[in-house]
Parts: sequence; C-alpha cells; structure tokens
Amino acid sequence: MGDRARVRVLLVEDDPSLADTAARVLADSGWTAEVVKDGHAALAACEREPFSLALVDLNMGGMGGADLAAQIARRWPDTAVVMIGGSENVAAAIGCMRAGAHDFLTTPFHRDEVAMRLDRALERQRLLLAWREQEHAVASRVSRETRAACQLFLGAIESLSSALEAKDEYSRGHSERVGKFSQDIARAIGSRPEEVERIGLAGRLHDIGKIGVRESVLLKSSALTEEERQHVQRHPVVGERILAAVLMDVETVSMVRNHHEHYGGGGYPDNLRGSAIPLGARVLAVADAFDALTSDRPYRSRMDAKQAMEVMRAGSGVQWQPALVEAAAQSLEHAREADGGTGNR
Repeated sequence: MGDRARVRVLLVEDDPSLADTAARVLADSGWTAEVVKDGHAALAACEREPFSLALVDLNMGGMGGADLAAQIARRWPDTAVVMIGGSENVAAAIGCMRAGAHDFLTTPFHRDEVAMRLDRALERQRLLLAWREQEHAVASRVSRETRAACQLFLGAIESLSSALEAKDEYSRGHSERVGKFSQDIARAIGSRPEEVERIGLAGRLHDIGKIGVRESVLLKSSALTEEERQHVQRHPVVGERILAAVLMDVETVSMVRNHHEHYGGGGYPDNLRGSAIPLGARVLAVADAFDALTSDRPYRSRMDAKQAMEVMRAGSGVQWQPALVEAAAQSLEHAREADGGTGNR
C-alpha cells in the first residue's frame, strides 16, 4: 500500500459515474488518482508533471482514447498506459497495446483484479525503463568508442594526405590551405558554425583519393596523356570510398566526391551542374582553384591574389558559382584589411 501511495495515477474518464467507481476502486487498493474528463485536460496534466500510470477510457468523446493513449506513449514513454472499456472494445484495445499501451481493464471493475493488473503494468514499465537505461548506456559507450576510433582514423588519413603532399613541393600544404579558405568562404555566405566545420574537414581531406594515383603520374611535370588524365580524375571517387568507411556524415563525403564538378556542367565524376552540386563541394571548388592559381607549378609561376580572382571571375557561371567567387573575394579583402593592407593571406 505504501508504494502505491507514492505512484502518480491519471484517470481519464468522461463518464462521471464510471470515473467515481474507478477512483474508489483505485483508492481501495491504495492509489490516489487525478481525474480529468477529456484528452486535452489529460495532456495538460501530463505537461505539468508526468504520471507513472495513466488509465484511459477507450470510449471518450472528443479526442478518442486510442489517440490519447498513443500520444501519451509517444510523448511520455515513462508513463504506463492502461486502457479501460467494455468487453466489446477488445479489438480496439489490442490496437492500443500495439501502439504502446500496457494492458486493458474491462468494466465492471473488480478491485483485486485491478490491483493485480496495475501492479503488473507498473512492474513491466520498470523493467522497460531499466532495459532502456542499460541500452542507452551501452549505446553511449559504443558511440564514444566509435567516435574515438573515427577520430584516430581521420587523424591517420590527414597524416597520409600531408605525407602525400610532402612528396611534391608544388602541392605541399595545399589541403590545409583549402580547408581554411573553404571555411572563410562558408562564413562569408552565412553558413552555420557546424556547416563551416564540416566544409573545413572536407577541404582538408578533399584530395585524399590521390593516394590511389600512381606516383609517376602525380609528380609528372609534363603534360598528361589521356589515360593519365582519366586516372587522375578518379581520385574524388577513391576519396569517397576511403572516407565512407569511417565518416557517418554523408554530406562531407559527397563534398569530397564532387569538388571537381563545374557549376555550368562538364566537371567530374558525375557531370553535375548548378544546385545539383552539394554546396560544400561548390565552396571547395572555389578554394581549391584559388590555391592552385596562387601556388607555383612546374609549367607556370604563381599568380598573386588579384590576378587569380580575375581568372576566377572570368570563369564565374561556367566553372564556379558566381556568388561563391564573390564571397571568396570578400573573404580575401577582409584578410587583407586584417593584415594591415599587405595582401597576405
């Protein structure tokens, strides 16, 4: 009896006579119930403070008992829901139990049966809550361990990318610079902080697929043959395959796959155009091209930022999205002002 007195019980019944009878049966067994007459009042009561046990009449007018039971089960999963109704309501009650209700009490009530069935419903709820808590603890531990493993793997991948670039004096530090400039562009267009971080990660990893490019091709100083060009153009797909095994974030992986698509079409590997290209990939394309233009190459010297922006503005709408080219220019101007007008990034 003492344990029952501490249990918060909600009785939802629009028939005053049946409500009085149910309340007396509950009181005789040691429970005290808060009685409400309809579904809206029941939801308001649960909003104030959830209950351990809710008895819901299947045959209420207005919001039906089945709808109310489903809402309580969904919104307050710690509450054990028991349906009330006549024997003719068995089929409907079974449907409610499939939706989360714990039991079905038929009228007229028998005190001993009510006490036994409600105790059983509460015990079942306690077991479910204990199981859910244990499941959550296991999931949290697995999630922490998975995140840690992913971070270690990502760190290894970034180290591989840096080691790959270190072999080529012309591309050394390229991915780190693309990651940073991509974030600057993303901020300039008002991206959310989490999206800025995602784009920066994709920028640092965008060329990881070059691990699969033959070194003789990767470091070749003369013009590539058609076969060699096609070989190099597979690197975004290879990068996607590497990252898909460790990154749960499909958006970041798609940025890596599509960072060589052209805004006006004609890029690779999927020949996407316009808004079909993920926004992050469009940002990476601008940052990647700018860094390439402002870096020394075997066949040309680096351009300064102004010259590079002239080239990119000439390619706006064809290779790069115009708004992102202008966002890059804006970001460079802010950096120049921050450096005291020196023009250094």
